Amino acid sequence: LTYGLAGTGADGRPFYKAKGVDEYIYHDADCDGPGTNIGGLWVLDSSMPSTTATRDLDGDGRCNYHASINSTVGQRLPTSAKWRMYCGKEAGWVLVDLTLKEASDKGPSTVISSATRGGITASVAALSLAIMQALFA
Repeated sequence: LTYGLAGTGADGRPFYKAKGVDEYIYHDADCDGPGTNIGGLWVLDSSMPSTTATRDLDGDGRCNYHASINSTVGQRLPTSAKWRMYCGKEAGWVLVDLTLKEASDKGPSTVISSATRGGITASVAALSLAIMQALFA
């Protein structure tokens, strides 16, 4: 997927939207809202983040997203790291390698190139639960 800069959250961090689909990358200081997380998470989610809230940016009161990586206060979006991704009931949460890179010089955008687990490489465009379940079954 190719993500373009879509805005800035209340904390001043950028958030990104995938081109052509409702998928977002953003930082959430506390994904379920009660103020218990320290540092927060970068998340891949189908919900657009709030630009005014400072926590629980998707407003669902739960930590419900496709993938996440823990972050420290002030940490930028990592360009290459192991993310926790939900791959359906059978596989559950698994660690996958995600790499982000600049797509072109036509403006700020981020490309997630691949997710790898056990030698299987899947396009992150395959974040839909049905496809992920098929890949990791």
